[in-house]
Amino acid sequence: MPNLQSGLGRSMRALRNTLGVAALAGIMIPAGTAMAQMQDDTIRFATSAIAPSFGRPEQGTASPSVYTLWPIYESLTRVSETGDVTGLLATGWKNLNNTTWNFTIRQGVKFHNGDTLTAKHVAAQLNYLISNEEAHGTVAYSTNQKQANIKSARAIDNNTLELITASGNPELPRQMAGFWIPNTNARDDMGTEAHNKSPVGTGPFKATSFKPGEVTYDAFEGAWRPAKVKHLHTFELAEAATRVTSILSGEIDISQNVPIDAIGQLEAGGAAVHVASRPSVMGWRFMSVRKSSPFSDKRVRQAANYAIDRQSMVDNLLGGITVPGGQCATRFTFGYNPAVKPYPFDPAKAKALLAEAGYADGFDTEAMVLPGAFPADGEIYQFAAQQLNAVGIRVKLTNIQFPQWLDNWFGKVKGDGDTMGFSDIFQNSCHNYNAIPFDAYPNLSCQKDLPSHCDEAEADLLTRAVAEFDVEKRRKLIQELMALGHENAPNLFFVELVDMTGLSGRVQGFDNTIQRFSFDTITLKN
Repeated sequence: MPNLQSGLGRSMRALRNTLGVAALAGIMIPAGTAMAQMQDDTIRFATSAIAPSFGRPEQGTASPSVYTLWPIYESLTRVSETGDVTGLLATGWKNLNNTTWNFTIRQGVKFHNGDTLTAKHVAAQLNYLISNEEAHGTVAYSTNQKQANIKSARAIDNNTLELITASGNPELPRQMAGFWIPNTNARDDMGTEAHNKSPVGTGPFKATSFKPGEVTYDAFEGAWRPAKVKHLHTFELAEAATRVTSILSGEIDISQNVPIDAIGQLEAGGAAVHVASRPSVMGWRFMSVRKSSPFSDKRVRQAANYAIDRQSMVDNLLGGITVPGGQCATRFTFGYNPAVKPYPFDPAKAKALLAEAGYADGFDTEAMVLPGAFPADGEIYQFAAQQLNAVGIRVKLTNIQFPQWLDNWFGKVKGDGDTMGFSDIFQNSCHNYNAIPFDAYPNLSCQKDLPSHCDEAEADLLTRAVAEFDVEKRRKLIQELMALGHENAPNLFFVELVDMTGLSGRVQGFDNTIQRFSFDTITLKN
C-alpha cells in the first residue's frame, strides 16, 4: 500500500460519528505544561505509551516502545515496506556456509559518548543476549531464541563480525533489523539500570532525560545520520483524542496513531495524516492449548471467524483504506498465499459449527485487549465482541496495559494448566516483517515453552521453512503454512493493518517504514 496523504481525509469525512471530532474539541493539554513551552527548534512527538523499560534496547522493538527508542539506537540492517533488506550499521554481509555469516560494520560511526562503533560492540551485545541471564525474558532475547538463532558472535577485526547460527538460517540479515546496538562498554561501566536512564546508542538523537510519560533528546552532532532539528521531545498521551487536539492547538507536531474519524478535523486545521502499510494482520489470538477452553476445538475457532463481518470493519470503521485479513501474512509480505481468502461473514455457519462442537447455547469468555495501539482498534474490538455475541460467543472485553501484556507473553504470569497468563482470547496480531512470520508462529506452533497454539503439522512446516536456503522453496513452504494456519484458525483474523500518523503543518520530510519514524530527515517550517 503506498503512503497516502491528505486526500484520504476528504473521502472519509462521512465516517465521523457521535464519538468523533465533535467530542474532541473540549480535550486540551494545560497551557502551562512543559509541552507548551517548547521552541520551534524542537520536534514535539506524542505516542500512546513511553517504553516501560525506558532506554533498554532489549525490550523496545515493538509498538509502542519502538517510537521512544528508535531515535537513540540503530540496527545492523533495516527492512523496507516491500521487504527489501538494506544496510544500516552494517554495509554488507556474506554467507560463508549454512551457519556462518560475516557482516561488515560501517566505519566511522560514533556512539553518543564519542566512542567509535566496532564489531566488538555488536558481538558483545549479541553474546549478552545469548548468555547473560539478565537479558532473559526481553523482546530481543526472545527474538534471538525463536528467530535469528545466533549461537555465537565474535569480532574478527574492528569492522568484521562473525555470526554462527545453531542451524541454517537464510534470513539472518533480515532478522538483524530486530536488534538494536547499544554501547556495551558504557552499559558495563554504568550498570544496566543506570544505562536504561542514560542510554548510549548511535542514533540521530541522544536522550537527555527519561521520566514517566516524557523523554527529551538532543540532536547528536557526531551522528553519521545527523538530525536536521536540534531537539526532540516525546510525550505519552494515552488518549487519541488528546493527541489530535494537541496537533490542532500547536502543542504537538507528530502524533502516533490518530483515529480515522479525526482526519477531516486535522485537515481543516491545516494538519495532515500520513498512512503507511504495516506488514501485520490485526486480530485476536485464541489460547487453543488450554484444554478447558472452548477454543481448544478447531470448530469453535472457525465459528468465531465466520461470525466477523470484516468488510464492514474495513468500510465503516477504517474508511476503506485496507482489506480484510485471513492469514498471518499481508499482500506485501513474503509468503503471502493469494489462494487463501478471508473467512466469509456467515453467522448461520458459525452457529452450526458451535452446535456441532457442543455449544448450541453458546458460552461466556473474555478477551484481553490494549485499545489505542492501532487505528480504530477500540471500535473494532467492540464491533467484534458484538458480532461474536450475536452467534453465542459472549465476550467480555478487558483492557490491560502493555507491561501486563509483556508479563503474560513471557510467562511471568501463568494461567490455567501452566499456560500463558492471558484470557482465552487476547490481543495479538500476526506481525511478519521478516521473510517468515516469526512473530506470529513461535507461539502458534509448539516452539515456545508456553505456546498459545500447538499443531505438529504447522510446526513441521515452520521448521522446514526456517532452514530452507532456496528462496522459492521457502516461499512455497510458507504459503503452505498460511493455508494450514487459515484452516486451523489459531487467530481471529480482522484486517491488514495500517499506521496513521498525524502531522502538524510544520512537519516536512516525515516517513514511516514499518514503525520506524524518520526522525533524522524531519524538518520544521517556521
